[in-house]
Amino acid sequence: MDGLRGVAMLFVFMGHFAAVWHELVHPQGAAGFFLRVVDADATFGSSFFMLLSAFFVYGSRMRARKTFREFLVGRLWRLYPLYVLITGIYLTGCFLIPHMSKIPADRHNASLFVLENLLFLPGLLPVQPLIDVAWTLSFVVYFYFVEALLAWIFQFAGVSRGRRIALLSACCILWIVLCATRGWWEYRTGLFWVGMIVWEIVDEVSSKHAAWAVRITRPATVIVALGVVGRTVLMLKSPNTGIIPLTLCRTIITAITLSAFLWIAYFGPVWWKGLLSSDHLRRLGAASYSFYLTHGFAIKAFRFGVIPWLGSAAQLTVVFWIGQVVGLIASVAIAVGVHKLVEQPLANLASAYFRSPKRGIQERPIAA
Repeated sequence: MDGLRGVAMLFVFMGHFAAVWHELVHPQGAAGFFLRVVDADATFGSSFFMLLSAFFVYGSRMRARKTFREFLVGRLWRLYPLYVLITGIYLTGCFLIPHMSKIPADRHNASLFVLENLLFLPGLLPVQPLIDVAWTLSFVVYFYFVEALLAWIFQFAGVSRGRRIALLSACCILWIVLCATRGWWEYRTGLFWVGMIVWEIVDEVSSKHAAWAVRITRPATVIVALGVVGRTVLMLKSPNTGIIPLTLCRTIITAITLSAFLWIAYFGPVWWKGLLSSDHLRRLGAASYSFYLTHGFAIKAFRFGVIPWLGSAAQLTVVFWIGQVVGLIASVAIAVGVHKLVEQPLANLASAYFRSPKRGIQERPIAA
């Protein structure tokens, strides 16, 4: 559902754009309260993207609509050309604006830095990303291989659904342990495992317990409401119990909340599905990858251009609220333009390649 990606995209923008205004608005006013709430939920959008990525990609591999080669080439064909283009723009910016550059001064380290970014290593390894948000893309690409491998093993070995869920749950727990010991892996990357687990559950109830699933949407709605409020309050208060890390508590609440939200998206009322499938939200979702890579341009334009130009006027409450709207419109406009002019044409080339008469689509049975 592209609409779900559109929702996640809005959360991502608010979380990143809020950082521009922290030192400008009065902390006790409405704008200050808005920023504190947004900052408390700043990771909500990226967490949702991780869950959705795993949910849809793992599901497509379990249904075996494409061979692994077709799947991987298609994914990389969609991701990599645009990523290289935006990386090139950032590198150009580093040379044109040296004081904003992240490139090491040493030539050898500079070359290594660029290569590491082109290989999607930031995030997976303690490497600074050239594009601030690109560390999450590293995990997305990494989990393409994990999800495809697991789907192949499950299909080849005929693993039952119950055992698949148990194995995925165990991997999720192990992943969290690794996050705690590695240090540079964030707990929220565990949402990839949660997305695979949720797909297994949704696929099961969709085919065998649809009526029961619809009845669960009301409790799921309550869970979403309590989860959003509880997560926000937790991060605003920031209690330190010394037993469970605050970020782990946040990740657990986020996983439950987003899983319930996804449940409602699939089994909720018709009007809700219609809202998520609306043209505007679907367009936002379709351009979500372009937005992911380019919304930093609008944010930097405000931080280093618009706000310094406004001077003291940037501290006015009315300017703050207008800035939120204008910033969002600018980010969406850039993303939609890049999607139409770059990302979509490349995707069409990939689709034409895979629809060639020489390439058949194979279906494999899935263990129930």
